Amino acid sequence: MDNLKIQNLHMNFSGVKALDDVSFKVQKGEVFSLIGPNGSGKSTLFNCINGFCIPQQGSIKFENVDLLKIKPHETVKHGISRTFQNLQNVPYMTLLDNVLLGAHRRLSMTDTFNRWISQKEREREEAMALEVLDFLGIANFEKKYLSGQPYGIQKLVEIARALICKPKMILMDEPAAGMNDQETLEIAKIISEIRDILGITVLVVEHDMNLVMSISDRICVLDSGKILAMGKPVEVKNHPEVIKVFLGDEAHA
Repeated sequence: MDNLKIQNLHMNFSGVKALDDVSFKVQKGEVFSLIGPNGSGKSTLFNCINGFCIPQQGSIKFENVDLLKIKPHETVKHGISRTFQNLQNVPYMTLLDNVLLGAHRRLSMTDTFNRWISQKEREREEAMALEVLDFLGIANFEKKYLSGQPYGIQKLVEIARALICKPKMILMDEPAAGMNDQETLEIAKIISEIRDILGITVLVVEHDMNLVMSISDRICVLDSGKILAMGKPVEVKNHPEVIKVFLGDEAHA
């Protein structure tokens, strides 16, 4: 069953083709990775899915919802959340309050008002946040201020904020960026558990090939806005053009 369906996407910036007739489907409950060099169109594609960019041609549908006809902030209401390469955390707030910011994205103005006047609603949301923090292994940090926390924990808070809104699909933009080898292994485990335990579809943009090959059900390779190859990790790893352009000797390591 398809979660996300992208058809014939074209996106131009001042005559430069960022996306050139891109089409693919992401199936429910899979980890689908996008790889490619800088400027290949990965981030542009994410921004089109989120509504931050509007393509000149093509369609993007998520469970039959036309994402190009809704506002960017409405995507979360339809089950899509996102993490960013550059952390979007608030350093002077606690880990718990940073995560709760994600819960507010799915609330109406009435819900937000009720939250501030209702202790019961506040407790319910805090319980949800603590559950997510526990899932990520950082529940003991909930009352600590984010400022001064290790980079790895700040990354996990970013993921927690995306998970608290209970998405059907999460877009993860370079989740291992800036992490050491041990932290990257932990992120790989978490991504697999998001799929296997929470049942959430994961769409990943990542440069770490070892991570991509270890977590992905399928991989799409972009080059200058076009799809160069797509398939299971072993298929992409052994694709002649992928080896030549992207992986080089790493493919045989």
